[in-house]
Amino acid sequence: MPRLLGGYRRVDILIGQRVRLFRHASGISAEAMARVAGLDVGEYASRELGEARFKAGELYEIARVLKVRLTDIFAAIAEPV
Repeated sequence: MPRLLGGYRRVDILIGQRVRLFRHASGISAEAMARVAGLDVGEYASRELGEARFKAGELYEIARVLKVRLTDIFAAIAEPV
């Protein structure tokens, strides 16, 4: 069973934090990233906060725009599956 942190899945929180880190480093706004992912700003924000899950296609587009690999985003998950 996945570990929950305040009701949210730990992995979703870690991935959201990693996306936010790369987005800030790239100087891209949340509004612009939401457009890239095909989401409204509220949906995007809930994913960055770990309250909702990014879909694979959303992460692919985000990584492409941020010029990072998907593995860079998933590096936040330190424990083996």
